[in-house]
Amino acid sequence: MKVFTVVALGSVLAYAAFQQAGVDVRDWHWCLLAVGLIGVFYFLVARADRHPKMDLFACVSLSVFVICAALQLIPLPVGLVKLVSPGRVELLNALHPVSGELSRMVPLTIVPYETAGYLLTLGAYVLVFLLARSLSSSVDTGNWTMIWPLLVVGAAEAALGCYQASLAGGDGFATGTYANRDHYAGLLELVLPFAALYAVAILRRGQKPHEAPVGPALKASLMFAVAALILVAILFSLSRMGFLAALASLFVGGSIALGLRGWRVDYQVALPWWRRHLPTAVVALTVALGFVFLPTDALIARFSDLAKTDQISADTRAQIWHDSIGLIRDYPAFGVGLGGFESAFLRYKTVAPMFTVDYAHNDYLQVLAELGIFGFLAGLCFVFRVIQKTLRGAVYATSIDARYISIACVASLTAILLHSLVDFNLYVPANGLVIAWIVGIAGVNLNREQRARVP
Repeated sequence: MKVFTVVALGSVLAYAAFQQAGVDVRDWHWCLLAVGLIGVFYFLVARADRHPKMDLFACVSLSVFVICAALQLIPLPVGLVKLVSPGRVELLNALHPVSGELSRMVPLTIVPYETAGYLLTLGAYVLVFLLARSLSSSVDTGNWTMIWPLLVVGAAEAALGCYQASLAGGDGFATGTYANRDHYAGLLELVLPFAALYAVAILRRGQKPHEAPVGPALKASLMFAVAALILVAILFSLSRMGFLAALASLFVGGSIALGLRGWRVDYQVALPWWRRHLPTAVVALTVALGFVFLPTDALIARFSDLAKTDQISADTRAQIWHDSIGLIRDYPAFGVGLGGFESAFLRYKTVAPMFTVDYAHNDYLQVLAELGIFGFLAGLCFVFRVIQKTLRGAVYATSIDARYISIACVASLTAILLHSLVDFNLYVPANGLVIAWIVGIAGVNLNREQRARVP
């Protein structure tokens, strides 16, 4: 039953990714319905095994994040709204001559319909997180079973992207089934660490001197080939930040994996300082050489002209960030509501007068503008708690597979956190689904009942 749930959830992910990343509302609504039915079947109908209790800090921060999003739809007295969101009441007063009678109760969000849609999407992400965490915690599904849907989707998108780039005689670029190359690279950078570290984990299982079984070597070679295919597709996407984020994920994953090589729960071997830092230095040098020698001529040309992107220039993007500060200042506590950035930003917009700015091109600023300081801090605390616990799980892992899957989760989340500084991957449905999936796998380490450790 659990394997069937993994397959069903993976099918939803594949459908969302292959339907232009789920940006079409009709396709995404089908995905939301499917995720809801899978969750009902798994948690209620099938009555799955008891799930480990979540760490209290992570549980509270995730709950606060969801509550802040849901609270935006609840009508509140105007006086209370004026205290926590003065810009909302000012907007209400400005619309009074058109709307007629001034309402005594008003929601915090300025776009209730859009917020309701985004709240459903957020609920689907939370449900995928809980499903992935529960399925990853079960023994019979195995450590890497939850990774296979990500690898299949990532490899298929990478192969399609490489084919697209080859059609134009090397002058084109890869987008897969995505409309935007940066979001396409965002998907691939999330999957890349799992393919690379899965191969390493296969080779490290029960490793004995002077022994190299053919079976594990072939499986590891296949995974290395998938990782290479994904990396090549990222290069062909010509996404500058996607390439940098991919290198950052490889650096984080490689340095942690080499740094923990030989580490055991019951003891830590004392090493000189140069032996402790040598693995990180080696990985850093390898990544630096990759940055120099891996980019294609087209990608190098894009790096040489940092002032331009497909849609907006770097100066325009910086101006959008600057203008967003005024929006955040007027809606400090609870934001303008999920999905309300485009509508609210019009008042503060001083850049690109002939174009509509629908996203802040920075996930941190957009979440801060739409959810306010409370929702933003709650989400940030939850993510960093997941990373902290996953790092601890990697250090004190009781098996090779558990260690490397934890390292892959940290590397993958590092990539998307870095990419989110200049893009809005969190608002791309398929990528958001993958992120929730990976956080769910990492969430295995968010157990409230921690096993005793041997000092």
